[in-house]
Amino acid sequence: MRINSINYNNISFKRAFTTKEKEKYSKAMQDARSQLGLEETSAIVFDFNSPSNKNENYGLSSMNSAAFIPFIHFVKENSSISKIQAGPQSNLDYYSDGATFKPTTSPYSGTTFTLGLQTISLEKLTEEEYGSLLDYDFIKSLDENYPLNKEEREYKANYSYALGNNKDGAIFQGLKKAYENFISNPKKTQKLQGEYQEFKRTVPLEIVKETYFDAIADEYHSKGKKGADWKNWGCTDKFLFSDKVSETERQKRLEELKEKADFYLFCQFLAHKQHKETKKELNDDNIKLFGDCLVCFSPKEVWANPECFLEDYFTGGIDPFCPETNNIQPWGSPALDYSKLLINENEDCNFSNLGPVGKLLYQKFKTFMQNYDGVRLDAFWQYVTPFIYNDNLEGINVKGVDNKILDIMNLAARDAKGKDVEPETFVLELIGFNTERGKELTKNIYPHVYSTAYAEYNENPRELVQNQGYLDGKFIIGATSHDNDSLVNMSRNEERRKAHTPILAATLKEGMNHLGYNVDSYKNQPEKEKEEEDFRTAKLAEIFTTKKQYFTLPDLFGMQERINISGKSDKDNWTVKMPIDYERFYYSQLANGYGINFPKVYQTALISKGINEDNTVNLLSEASDILRSKGPMTTDEADEFYKD
Repeated sequence: MRINSINYNNISFKRAFTTKEKEKYSKAMQDARSQLGLEETSAIVFDFNSPSNKNENYGLSSMNSAAFIPFIHFVKENSSISKIQAGPQSNLDYYSDGATFKPTTSPYSGTTFTLGLQTISLEKLTEEEYGSLLDYDFIKSLDENYPLNKEEREYKANYSYALGNNKDGAIFQGLKKAYENFISNPKKTQKLQGEYQEFKRTVPLEIVKETYFDAIADEYHSKGKKGADWKNWGCTDKFLFSDKVSETERQKRLEELKEKADFYLFCQFLAHKQHKETKKELNDDNIKLFGDCLVCFSPKEVWANPECFLEDYFTGGIDPFCPETNNIQPWGSPALDYSKLLINENEDCNFSNLGPVGKLLYQKFKTFMQNYDGVRLDAFWQYVTPFIYNDNLEGINVKGVDNKILDIMNLAARDAKGKDVEPETFVLELIGFNTERGKELTKNIYPHVYSTAYAEYNENPRELVQNQGYLDGKFIIGATSHDNDSLVNMSRNEERRKAHTPILAATLKEGMNHLGYNVDSYKNQPEKEKEEEDFRTAKLAEIFTTKKQYFTLPDLFGMQERINISGKSDKDNWTVKMPIDYERFYYSQLANGYGINFPKVYQTALISKGINEDNTVNLLSEASDILRSKGPMTTDEADEFYKD
């Protein structure tokens, strides 16, 4: 599991800042950020990473939960983040074998328009703001019935308990009960009823279509058929939103499904209401919320927009390291028909000139820009130089797309925000093969995202600026990402350390001589563990020598678990979770040499850049030693222990 086993019966021998120390050293860290010229520090946050409050753990946590805002305030207080890069928050895809109806746990399997039912905070539905749709005793019962032990509950998400095998898990139990109470108590929920009617009036058609997909899928599943696979449905249901079904027939079928679909639309209402509340609270704390926009489309979206997709062609990636699949990464997602981007290729990009595919992409980007402050665009090269393949694994480079989708993206963003948006509103992933044209069109205009996990392949701040022509501030870089191994595991890999150390030395220079701590707990550890800890410090200091950087929550807390093993189906993918007592856990990890010790990171970065302003550097050194020392493990305990 985690890097160290915490003895909860012996918790007084670690060290946190007192309130006075926190004020003193927070100012030193802000001074360091100013001297370093830092512009933006982001935390990558997936909903399942979030902690749960006591009595409110039912398998999956959410950024909309009651526990999240206090948690992220703690993260900001310790890291000075100005942005959250949220993982995909859309509805998960489902698959069925006729007997069970299971969610695909990867957030990258979902839809682009909806918000996920798994993001809805059930405990908030007990509040008056939500018409007290649920009783708090019901929430506690879900926690009490959660069958796993403390280790499994605290540090891992559990999709089976939360969602169930047939949409019968804890979250569905709560949402169904909430919907019944909403319908049966119109007077008690009068305010909420009005909000719901307004939501229905303005909700995009794409979301409405998806609610009907879910209603049809449930109906087929109840008959023992493969409800998740729309290609097995009857003719009317299969082509419900195509010209193969008459308008009369379509309206008749929609009316039959309306009651079942309304449950899912109500869930979308709750998800969007809570999402807006969370975003406002983050913005009020000067934290921007960015969304992660999937490059692919789900089966639901193909069913809802059949005219936009090619038959028997799929979106994939060029990859010479996949000879067994003809040098193709077979993603399996249906391919867009790019010939339908614009109606007239010779006209400018405006809404009236968008073809069916152009309108689908326009609405996709507009939805994200309405829900978030900005967006990370997954596998952005696919929007510039799309690559598709057929069942025979024969690949095709689609020609002539170039900046067309860029223009659609900016049009959608402008319409969503009511004004032109800054290029920093978009973060582009252009890592891997087939990225040259995408970089040519967007470098030093839109920020590109990188990870120094691949530093030996020229992905490090020094290389990007000196040899690849990037301006500092036009890329965002982290030590790992959600698809990389954890920083802890990277540090334990001697081969990786040897490959990265010369790069770190060239970047950090004199800073490499100031990685250690002047405390016994650091000095007395075995030399190998000291080398690993110094490597982790150096890898983090490296990303703070440039203007924009990010980190993952597992790395912040010094956990060895990784968020995902890319390209591999693993039971631990998409499950790593922060514990309820995250403050105690964080300071314990720091005291044992794990997690991000920000004073030490800033100190090392300053020295590496030749900034030796004595007072700031000395204060940071002092602060980092405190966090690496023995003593009370929370601020409250430190205040009590060191009170006059």
